[in-house]
Amino acid sequence: MLILKDFLNIFKCENWKLSTMLKVGMGRTEMNKNKQRVVIYGGSFNPPCRHHAQITETLIKIFDVVIIVPCGKRQDKDSANILALNHRKELARIAFKKMPKVKIDYHDMENNVYTPTYYLQEKYEKLYPDAEIWHDIGTDLVIGGSEENSEIQSGWTHGKMIWKILNWVVIYRPGYEITKEDMPPKAMFIKIPNIFGSGTMVRERLAGGKCVKSLVIPEVEQYVKKYDLYKK
Repeated sequence: MLILKDFLNIFKCENWKLSTMLKVGMGRTEMNKNKQRVVIYGGSFNPPCRHHAQITETLIKIFDVVIIVPCGKRQDKDSANILALNHRKELARIAFKKMPKVKIDYHDMENNVYTPTYYLQEKYEKLYPDAEIWHDIGTDLVIGGSEENSEIQSGWTHGKMIWKILNWVVIYRPGYEITKEDMPPKAMFIKIPNIFGSGTMVRERLAGGKCVKSLVIPEVEQYVKKYDLYKK
């Protein structure tokens, strides 16, 4: 079985071979029902919000295992660095603990690092060697895909390669419109009704002393209030 690093070598040296492989069946635009289906949902979850729960509940209906991967420190995302990791870890635990099929990967938080998607794929190929691995992303990350100018293609580790060979679950994010041509070759598109909110919105409301009941679950709100978090 070829693993991700094998694809990287092919992609670097002989792009035509990669294209051939995709054509003969190594690429799938639909899930293989005969394999265990695992989806990786990464993010800062700072804090975990109701829209994160909506996305996770949707993924639970489709996949056998949903792996939440809260990141540690990131140079490219200030929002991941504004709260102590012990609080972020506990908030993630509170937010997802009651959800079936969900596992939380605390590695990045516990080591205060960020693991790019390329390396997450490698990691979970080893942990689930017989499974089909998917990655959850928002439409904001695929805008410009038709021109090879999406954030994934232009800024992620081995972005052009993973765009072509990984399986993607693209969740519609309000305000970030895409066309069919923007989508990665191996992807499904999901539009969740009435999805609303963002971590930025919650942090701004908390900093301003405003109510966040509509944006986070009660247990998260209680924890945030208990420790007086996200105040400027």
